[in-house]
Amino acid sequence: MSVVTVAPDIHVVVGGMVPRCNTVVITGDEIVVIDPGCAIEDLRMFLQHQGLELRNIDTVIITHIHPDHIVHAARLQRLSRCRIAANEITAPLFNDKEKMKSFLGFSPSNPIRPLWEKYTEEHSYGAFDEASVDEVLHNGDRFSLGTVTLRCLYTPGHTPDHMCIELEEVNGVYAADIDCTEFGPFYGHPNSSIKQFRESIRLLRDRNYAVFISGHRRDAVVPDYHSSLAAYDRQFDIREDLVLAQVMDGAATVEDIMSTPIVYPS
Repeated sequence: MSVVTVAPDIHVVVGGMVPRCNTVVITGDEIVVIDPGCAIEDLRMFLQHQGLELRNIDTVIITHIHPDHIVHAARLQRLSRCRIAANEITAPLFNDKEKMKSFLGFSPSNPIRPLWEKYTEEHSYGAFDEASVDEVLHNGDRFSLGTVTLRCLYTPGHTPDHMCIELEEVNGVYAADIDCTEFGPFYGHPNSSIKQFRESIRLLRDRNYAVFISGHRRDAVVPDYHSSLAAYDRQFDIREDLVLAQVMDGAATVEDIMSTPIVYPS
């Protein structure tokens, strides 16, 4: 188990890369878990070190509908009867997993859907479990948890429902999948938007956060996040150049370009 303590009541249980994610845990007046995608035993062990148990969790906040960020939400609700909070786009998708699958591009007619479902069941078991959102969040919503105040910041692009969570007292942000990883930005869904993604990156770059928490880096708190975001943003241009090079080398159709995985090489 790896944990980064940002402040006395703000901690990050490190999950790392997909199929897990980094999970923020607030241990103030309420026990709040943001994106429960770390290993469940790591979360359990961390809480035990705090004199707490999984059943003591009051609230789970979901930043967006990706399986690696919601994986333990339903399980935690069953264990603790915690409320689940998500934004107005995420909430109906979480409440209806068939809508979630179609939203992410895996409609019943998609031939890849069975493979994706199998992968998700094997690596993010619980992401398809039925549960319901109790509180719908909106951009700019603020809520106080004693020593910690959270604020919702809408940052679409990666997915249309993606949001970050600001931590006001430490001038910080949990940036979820604007994650500053070497893998770079992921925008592989039909409803992902490169334009919105880059605008969201610029939004975060224009803020002067003291603490920037990645949803997937093992070093969860990103040092010099402005430089890291600039490098992350350059990946869009690098990938565009690779696609143009493919066209100049004779690729005439989308299928020709897709025959070589140049954006997300395996």
